[in-house]
Amino acid sequence: MAATVKTHGRIAAESYLGYCKTPMKKRRLLLFTTLTLSLAALILAQVTGRPAAAATERLELIVAALMALEIVAGFQTAEYRKQYLIKNMAAIIFTALFASALIFQATTAGASAPHYLDTTIHVTRNIFLLYRLVEGIRSVEIILTRISDRPAFSILASFQIIITLGTMLLMLPFASSDGQSMPFIDAWFTATSAVCVTGLIIVDTATAFSLFGKIIILILIQIGGLGIMIISYISLFLRGRKMGYTEKKRLSYAINDDDISGITRTVKSIVYLTFSIEAVGALVLTAAFSMKTGFSTATVFSSVFHSISAFCNAGFSLFSNSLESFTGNPIIIFTISILIIAGGLSFTVIFNLRDIALKRGSRKLSLNSKVVLSWTGILLLSGMYFFYAAEHRGVLVGYRTGSQYLAAFFQSVTLRTAGFNSVSFASLGTGTILIMCLFMFIGAASGSTAGGIKINTAAVIAAYIRSIITGSPKVTIYRYQLSKTRILKAFIISQYGIMVIFLSAALLAFTQQAELRDIIFETVSAFGTVGLSTGLTPRLNNIGKLVIIFLMFNGRLGPLTILSTLSVKSEKSSVQYPQGDIAIG
Repeated sequence: MAATVKTHGRIAAESYLGYCKTPMKKRRLLLFTTLTLSLAALILAQVTGRPAAAATERLELIVAALMALEIVAGFQTAEYRKQYLIKNMAAIIFTALFASALIFQATTAGASAPHYLDTTIHVTRNIFLLYRLVEGIRSVEIILTRISDRPAFSILASFQIIITLGTMLLMLPFASSDGQSMPFIDAWFTATSAVCVTGLIIVDTATAFSLFGKIIILILIQIGGLGIMIISYISLFLRGRKMGYTEKKRLSYAINDDDISGITRTVKSIVYLTFSIEAVGALVLTAAFSMKTGFSTATVFSSVFHSISAFCNAGFSLFSNSLESFTGNPIIIFTISILIIAGGLSFTVIFNLRDIALKRGSRKLSLNSKVVLSWTGILLLSGMYFFYAAEHRGVLVGYRTGSQYLAAFFQSVTLRTAGFNSVSFASLGTGTILIMCLFMFIGAASGSTAGGIKINTAAVIAAYIRSIITGSPKVTIYRYQLSKTRILKAFIISQYGIMVIFLSAALLAFTQQAELRDIIFETVSAFGTVGLSTGLTPRLNNIGKLVIIFLMFNGRLGPLTILSTLSVKSEKSSVQYPQGDIAIG
C-alpha cells in the first residue's frame, strides 16, 4: 500500500513538473518577445513622420498587452497566488501605469495631450523592462543555454542584452540634460563604451547627461567591469539561491579560472575586493576633490564615479577635459593611477599577493603573477620615460619638471586601457601617437578589467621569439616550459587583433574625413578598450560609429570568446593526410 502511494505520488509530482514546464517556457518567450518589441518601438520612435508615430503606438500597445499577459500567465501557474502577487507587486504597478498612459493617449488623440505623457510611457515601460530583466535574469540565462551550451556564447549574448538595455535607458528624455531623447546610434555607442569599459564618447558625459543618465552609465561600467556572469551570481546570491554546475562552468570561463569547485568562493572574493577597493578610492578622491571644489553631494558622487571608472579601466569622466585640470595634483593623479593599475593586474594576481601578505595558502608568486608584475613594471616605466622624452618639448612644455614627470607617468598608466588623460592629445606628435598604439595594443593582464591582447599574451610571444633567436628547442619563462597550446593561443589572439584593427582602420579611412594617424589611434584605442582619442570620436559619421562599436565589443570580449562562438564542431576523422611542405620567409 505504501509503495503504491509512493508510486502514485512520484507520478503526480512528475506530471505536475511536466505541466509547469511548458507554461514556464511560454513565460520566458513572452519576456524575450517583450524586450525585442520594446526595443523596436524605441528605435522607431526616433523616426519622424506620422506613419512612424502610428507604428510606434501600435508596438507600444502590443508591448503593454504582453506585459499584462506575462503577469497573468505567471499568476495562473503560481502554486501560491497570494505570494506571487506580493512578489510581483512592482511589476503589476508598472504595467498598470504603462497601460493607463497608453489608454489615456489613445483617448486624447487629436486633442492636446499633456507634454509629459510620452515621457511617462517611455519611463514606465523601460523601468518595467529593467525590473523584469534583473528579476528574470535566470530565465534569460536558461534561454541562452538552450540556444548554445558554449559559455562563450552565453557571455557574448549577455553582454549584448545589457548593452541593449543600457541603450534603451539612455534614450529616455530625462537621461539627457536637455530633456531630449538621445539618438539611437549615440545611445548605443555610449552604452557599448560603458559596458565594454572603453571610455570613448560621442557626447560630453559631464554636460550631455542628467544625474539619471550618469547613474545609468556608472551602473553599466560596474556591470562591464565585474562581468555579466558575476552580476548574475550576485542576483542569485541576493535571492538566496545556489549555483548549479552549468552556472559554475560559465563563471569559470568568464573569470578565466579552471577551478570550478571553488568558483563560489572566488566570485565572493572578487565582489568584496572590487567594492572595497572602489570604496577606499572614493573616500580618498572625495577628500582630494573637496580641497579644490568644496565638499558636497556632487563631490561625493563625482568621487564614486571616478573611482569605479578608474578601477574598471573605463575612462569615463565627469569633467569635460577629463583630468587635465588636475595634472599637477599628485593625490588625485596617484589615486586614479593606483586604481587603474589594481584593476589591470587581474584578481588572480591580487589574490596571490594577498595570500603572500597574510601568509596563507601559497606563499610564493605564481608564474602568472611574476609575468604580470614584471611586465607591468617594465611597460609603466618605459611608457613614462618615452612619453616624457617625446613630449617634454611638445605638449608638456608649459608644465614644471615635476608636473611633466607626473603627467608622463599618468599617461603611461592610462595606456593600460584606462582612457583618462591629464594632457591634451590633439597636439601630440605622430611618432608619439604610433608608439602609444603599441602600448594600448598590449593592454594589461588576462582576467583583469582591462583590454588589449594582454600582457600574458605578449610575454608568451616574446618568449617564443627569444627561443627562435637563441635556437632553443623549448619555450620557457622563468624556467617554466610553455605548452604548444599556450603559444598557439597567444599568436591567434595577436593575429586576430592585428587583422581586426587593420580592416577597421581601412574602412574608417574610406568613410571618414580624418588623418590616417588619428584613424589608427582610434581603432587601436577602441579594440584595446582604452578610450583615448585625438578628437576623432565626436566627428564620426554613423558608419564610423558602427565600426568603433564593433571594435569595442570585440576588444572587451576578447578574440578567443568571439572565435569560440563562431566555431563549429567537426566530426573526428581517422583519415591521415600526407605531410606537406611550404616555403616560409
